[in-house]
Amino acid sequence: MLNSAIDETTQAEWLKHYPILVQEKDAMLQENQLLQSRLEQYVDAYDRLQQQVNELLRHRFGSRSEKFIDVTNPQRDFFAQDPNAAALKQAEEPETIEITAHRRKKKRSLADLNLPIRIEIIPVSDVDKVCTCGEHKQVIRYEKKILAHYQPAVHELLEQRREVVACTHGCEHSMITAPAPLHILPKAKVTEEFLSFLIVSKMDDRQPLYHLEQQLHDRYQIDLSRETMARWLIALVSKLQPLYNLMKDEIIAYDVASCDATMLQVLREPDRSAQTKSYVYCMRGGQPGKECVLYDYNEREHKIYAVNWFEGFKGYIEVDADPFFDTLFEREGIHEVNCNAHARRKFEAITKAAERKGLANDAMRYYYQLYQIERQAKKEHLSTEQRYVLRREKSKPLLDEFYGWLQASMPKVLPQSPLGKAIQYCLNHWSGLIRYLDDGRLEFDNNGTERKIKPFVIARKNFLFATSQDGADALCMHFSLIQSAKTHGFDPYHYYVHILKAIPHCQTAEDYEKLLPWNLKASPPQE
Repeated sequence: MLNSAIDETTQAEWLKHYPILVQEKDAMLQENQLLQSRLEQYVDAYDRLQQQVNELLRHRFGSRSEKFIDVTNPQRDFFAQDPNAAALKQAEEPETIEITAHRRKKKRSLADLNLPIRIEIIPVSDVDKVCTCGEHKQVIRYEKKILAHYQPAVHELLEQRREVVACTHGCEHSMITAPAPLHILPKAKVTEEFLSFLIVSKMDDRQPLYHLEQQLHDRYQIDLSRETMARWLIALVSKLQPLYNLMKDEIIAYDVASCDATMLQVLREPDRSAQTKSYVYCMRGGQPGKECVLYDYNEREHKIYAVNWFEGFKGYIEVDADPFFDTLFEREGIHEVNCNAHARRKFEAITKAAERKGLANDAMRYYYQLYQIERQAKKEHLSTEQRYVLRREKSKPLLDEFYGWLQASMPKVLPQSPLGKAIQYCLNHWSGLIRYLDDGRLEFDNNGTERKIKPFVIARKNFLFATSQDGADALCMHFSLIQSAKTHGFDPYHYYVHILKAIPHCQTAEDYEKLLPWNLKASPPQE
C-alpha cells in the first residue's frame, strides 16, 4: 500500500510538471535542429574554404595542366562496342597499370625550315689536293652540315637624296625635283621597316615601349621617346582601318564565329577612374581560306556592344556563358554555342582539390570520353560532314547519359557548393553545350579563341595598361593584323612592311582587298 501511495504521489507530481517538461523537450528539439542546421552550414563553409585553399595552393605551387587521368579505372576503353568487353578483357589478363608515355612533338630538321640559306665552302688544303701520283684532285661532292646562324639586327640611317635637275642653258622653270616617296606617316622620320619593328616588338615580342626606348638608346644611341613611339602607333590606326573593316565584313558574312573577352585597364578615360576595368574582345570567323582574328576595345554597355558589333550576322557564335552575350542571342537567326571547356573546368578544379574521388570525378569521365571522340575526328582528318555523323553516333548518346547523370546528381549536393554550382551550370546552359552536334563546323569548345586571346593577355602582363582609349584601340588594331597574318602563315614583320608601303598608294576598296592576308598567299611579302 505504501509503495502504491508513493507511486501515485510521484505520478501526480510528474503530471503536475508535465507541461513544463514537454516545453523543455520541445525547446531542446528546436535547439538540436538549430544546431544541426548550423553544423551543416559550418561543414558547407569548411568544404568551400578547403576547396579555395586547395585551389590557391595548386595555383601557386601545383601543376596548371587540366589533363584528366582516371586513376580509379585507367584501362577503361571508351570506344569498345561491347560495354562488357573491357571488363572481360581485364578479367582474362593479369592486372596491370598502363602508363601513357609523354608524346613529344616531332622536331623538324634545320633543312626543313623555310629560312634563307647561305652556302659556305670549306676547301681542302692545297697540299691535300695533290695525289701521291702527282695528279691534281677534283671536287666530286660535298659533306653537308646545316647550322643555325644568327645575325644581329642592323639599325642604320637612311639618307634619301632626291634628284634636282635643271637645264644647263638656264631655261625658265626648267628646275624639277624628284617627288618625295609616299609615306604612311609623312612627318615621321623613320622608314616603314622601323615602324614595323616597333609594332612587332611591342605586340608580338611583348616589349613595352619603355624597354624599347632604353634598348635603342643603350645599344644604338638612338634617342626616341616612348611618347613619340606611342603617337606613331596610334596614328597608324586610321590608316589601317580599311583593312580591319574588310576583315570584319568577312566575319559578319560567314555563319560561324566565336568570341571571347579579357580585361584591360585604361588610365585616362572621361568619367571613369583609372582603377575601372574595361574589356578587349577577340572575334574569330570568316569562311575557310579567309579566316580573321579581330580584337576590339569596349569600356561600357557590353550587352549593347555585342549586339552592335555582330549587326547583320546570322548563324552560330561560340562563346562562354557570359551575361554580356544574353541580348545578342535574343536576336532572330543567331544561335548560341557554349564552350564545354568552361563547364569541364569547373569539375576539373574540384577533382584536383578534393582528397576523395566523387561525383566530380564521374563528370570528368564523361568529358574524357567526349574529348576522345573529338581527338578521333582530328586524328583521322574527318571532313565536317563526317565529323557531324561521328558526333551523332558516339557523342549524342553519351551526352544524353551525361544529362541524366546531372539531373540525378543535383539533389545529392548542396546547391551553393562548388560541385552544386558546376552541375547547375551545365543544366542551365545545356542547350548551348550540345549545340555543336548540329553542325560539323562547330567546335566542342572555344579553346581556339582562347588561344588567340592569350598573346594579348601575355603582352598585357608586361605593358600592364593603356594610357588612353586611343592607345587601347591601337593595341586592338595591331594585334588584329598581326594575328590574322600569322593565321595565314605570314611573318608579321614582313607583312607589316608590305602593307605600310602599299597603303599610301591605295585609292579604292579593291586596292585594300589586295592587301588582305589571303589575297597575298600566292606571293607572300618576304625579303
